[in-house]
Amino acid sequence: MHKFTIIFLLLAFSLGAQTKKPTQKSKREGSVDSMEYAVPTPAPIDTADPVEESIKAQRKFGVYTRKARKPENRMKLCIQLVSNTSILNLCFNDSICKYPETTKILFEKTNGDSTYTLVFIEAFTKAPDKPSCDAGRETKLVYVRWNTNTNKAIYKQRNVSSCLKVITNMNKEPIVNWDGSSPLVINYLKGGTTFMELRFDPNNYLLGFQSSGDSGGN
Repeated sequence: MHKFTIIFLLLAFSLGAQTKKPTQKSKREGSVDSMEYAVPTPAPIDTADPVEESIKAQRKFGVYTRKARKPENRMKLCIQLVSNTSILNLCFNDSICKYPETTKILFEKTNGDSTYTLVFIEAFTKAPDKPSCDAGRETKLVYVRWNTNTNKAIYKQRNVSSCLKVITNMNKEPIVNWDGSSPLVINYLKGGTTFMELRFDPNNYLLGFQSSGDSGGN
């Protein structure tokens, strides 16, 4: 009888030991699961310039600077032209004539499906590392031939005044005051030594810019 009792107790003890779960180790007080609390870094958001947004929203002529939104991109100068049927946004690399204060369409003529436009752009020189140009100006003209049916355009630009590029406008009358009837003739010094002349004839606007003294660069 005692033998059966001992065997029964041994079996009960053995079964209890097998079903008992191992005790889990508790986390140390104050420990944090890094995966649970990790917050992903948000991707950079491209924000449009208010001036650009306003020009596009109002469907009007305008000139604005588009900042580089990625490290590999460059700052651009953009011109928006409008017609009854289409809108052109023409952008090209320019980090000198940036955030222009004065812009104007000096000449515009439509011939068939193409519109020919001469745009005046001027900005105060913005170069903190060159205090000598604090009162300087960056002035350029852009001639655009725009096919309003295909919405494609070709253009030419000329810098006619620039503190940063050492271009001095020799004209006495402000270019922006040109009446648009007689030929526009601009004389300027490029590099401080080379005399240049740029001409635009509204009666022969298909010729675009006519220049002497340079090889056709900016």
